[in-house]
Amino acid sequence: MRRQIYVQSTSQARVSEYLDVSRSHVTRLVNGTRRLSPEHATALDAYWQLRGLLAHLVAHALARPDDDWMTSLAAYEARATRVRSWDMGAVPGLWQTPDYARTMFERGHAAGLLSDVDAALATRLERQAAVWGRADPPRVSAFISWVALSSPPGRDPQVMRDQLAYLLELSERPGASVRVVGQHMGWHIGHDGSCKLLTVGADMAFAEAAGTVGKLILDPDRVEHYARRMEQISDLAWNAEESRTAIQQAMRTYA
Repeated sequence: MRRQIYVQSTSQARVSEYLDVSRSHVTRLVNGTRRLSPEHATALDAYWQLRGLLAHLVAHALARPDDDWMTSLAAYEARATRVRSWDMGAVPGLWQTPDYARTMFERGHAAGLLSDVDAALATRLERQAAVWGRADPPRVSAFISWVALSSPPGRDPQVMRDQLAYLLELSERPGASVRVVGQHMGWHIGHDGSCKLLTVGADMAFAEAAGTVGKLILDPDRVEHYARRMEQISDLAWNAEESRTAIQQAMRTYA
């Protein structure tokens, strides 16, 4: 609420008038001492043109456990106008081929981290379709560590070769880009962990770093921290053409 009041250049007084509630009611919403109702969330989504963001947040808070972050991530990706991600050791999920994803899930199953490979793969492909298959796809930017290019998920080199070719194919779409952070950069801020920034009305972050595993982050100050971190990683990455060359070179090692 606080974030949206700021972004929309409005005031608590105007919100109270629109919702037909007292100003103290809105103050409690902003301070987190009162929950936003589904009805008010829907009304504010329409008022601020948030494409269902607040309604989904309220539904998630009421119906989902705190650690069910993947469901929320998929929902926000489907609504986002911009998706930025940083990944250390693997190709990001939205950019994975079915074979690469299945191999990753099979290894997770073998390690006891995943119970149903087919279900996980189906969910992954649904996430991809909700982003790439939209009539108005978002701007999608992937920053990838060189480690991901040199870490095949299994023993079949063709799986990795096809995956890298698919990275190049997707990067040619309007609004899509892949940039690589090379080994020569050594230790840098990105080693703190993978993360994702989504723009759904306002920016939000999903973090996989230690201490915030699988957590949705909405607090403006914390979101700004991840936005600055993403900018620093962007400064370290090769440009689009250099990254394309790095991916092509990596492909040759899986011939």
